[in-house]
Amino acid sequence: MNSHKQIPQIAAIDKLRLTFTAFTKISSSKRDRHVINSSATNTSLAMQTIQNFLPLLHRNTFIRGEMEMPCLPAFIDLYMERLQTLFDTFGKSFSPAENDHLRSLLLGKLEEGFRTSPLSKLVFRYEPSQTPNTGITYTITYTIGSITDQYNNWAATKEPPLFGSHADAKVMELAAQIKEQLGRDPYIVDIGAGTGRNTFPLARMGYQVDALEMTPAFTEQLQAIAQNENLPVNVIACDILNPLTRLKTLAYNLAICCEVTSHFRDADQLRLLLAKACDYLQHGGLLLFNAFMANEGYEPSPLDRQVSELAWSTIFTYQDLHNALDNLPMEIIANDAVLDFERSNLPPEAWPPTSWFESWSTGKDVFPLADHSPIQLRWIVCKRL
Repeated sequence: MNSHKQIPQIAAIDKLRLTFTAFTKISSSKRDRHVINSSATNTSLAMQTIQNFLPLLHRNTFIRGEMEMPCLPAFIDLYMERLQTLFDTFGKSFSPAENDHLRSLLLGKLEEGFRTSPLSKLVFRYEPSQTPNTGITYTITYTIGSITDQYNNWAATKEPPLFGSHADAKVMELAAQIKEQLGRDPYIVDIGAGTGRNTFPLARMGYQVDALEMTPAFTEQLQAIAQNENLPVNVIACDILNPLTRLKTLAYNLAICCEVTSHFRDADQLRLLLAKACDYLQHGGLLLFNAFMANEGYEPSPLDRQVSELAWSTIFTYQDLHNALDNLPMEIIANDAVLDFERSNLPPEAWPPTSWFESWSTGKDVFPLADHSPIQLRWIVCKRL
């Protein structure tokens, strides 16, 4: 044996012990292989037996449940894959024709729900078919969500301040500039005032502010604080995108619209905002708003746009912005990154405004896995001509 050659000085008894040890190990190894092979054979036989009974098992397995998913039509393939995996697992596979029919129904409800609101939820319910039928019976519906409902829930369940404790630095800078130019206090409209994060600091400086807000819980807070402090604030419960919303014509020196366009559906709504601002602002007045703008060279896909609406980060391209401004008496005079400006100009104790602000303002709610998000929140300043 090779082991003998490697140790020629070994005594006879040691040779015997070594040989016996080797024999024991070999024999044990053979026994282990025999046990393993026997176990594998038994497992294989058991699985074959189970496979034989699977049709009977599937016929006597009944599943019932509900799946709720965002109404995003661009996710139709993913949703179909999830449903097919679910039913395949329990032996309730659909035929190609049944899959085509399910896909058609599913896509129809996704599109219908998304048209109604990006916050709509698809509800897929399934249960065993009634005897004597076999298989699965399912229903597809959707629930409608709204921004107002979401913010009412925030007001009821979250600790204030919801959007930060300090006014936006850009808002305060522009208000001060306009006051210096006018030689008097400017008249300001705060579109989408929320809980008054900008409204009240402006009013406490003596500026007259009209605060527009459509969320009932927020309008109640605005009115209560304005009355308690006797501030020059006029609270108007309305939606700026409602065609019936009318404000004073050519009245305001400054219109601010902060963290509002992130809830818009498309560039048409952006144009409506800009057109109304032209009606409300005096000549030479300024509109300040922020929007998630696509970086140069990035063209958002339909999927990107749908997800951005769900994430309260609606994407606009610069072409969208220029189209929205087309033929309006307004021009862009400033464009700054919100994150950089606010971080540089807010007092240290006010930064960040909220725990989620930095991630949200850099587009990470839409692109959480991207090293560099292709969108960012920008301050856009427009001048009424």
